[in-house]
Amino acid sequence: MPVARLLAAQQRAAARGTVLAELIAARLGITPTDLKCVHLLSRGPRTARALADELRLTRSAVTAVVDRLERAGFATRNRDSADRREVVVKAVPERVARATALYRPLYERMAELVSGYTDDQVALLLDFAERSDEILAEEVGRLSEPPAPGGKIDS
Repeated sequence: MPVARLLAAQQRAAARGTVLAELIAARLGITPTDLKCVHLLSRGPRTARALADELRLTRSAVTAVVDRLERAGFATRNRDSADRREVVVKAVPERVARATALYRPLYERMAELVSGYTDDQVALLLDFAERSDEILAEEVGRLSEPPAPGGKIDS
């Protein structure tokens, strides 16, 4: 059944992606959670509160992540000029480049793979990837709801 094979392939790819992220984090001397934070910061500065929300961590856990990233040279933090109660965390571009370099062989191989497809096929793949991401975001939201009485999450 093609749909079952596709879903199984997606699950395998997601699991391998997790392992790859763990290995890259280890090479960088940071934790996988720290690497997730580096990815977020590579897209632009974030408040500590926003990082906590995006990483699904407590504020104190994010403080520990930012402490580690600051010590490792991946991030800086400063008070928000608009709201002094907030801390803004920024990536250090040179260190992010080091992380990006570890992903480069994967990016190159994936680009080579995609180059074998027509523009229409790439458009289909892109549509599938973007819509899959939307579904994943919805599932994260669904499972983020408080569990039902008895501690079980309704399906």
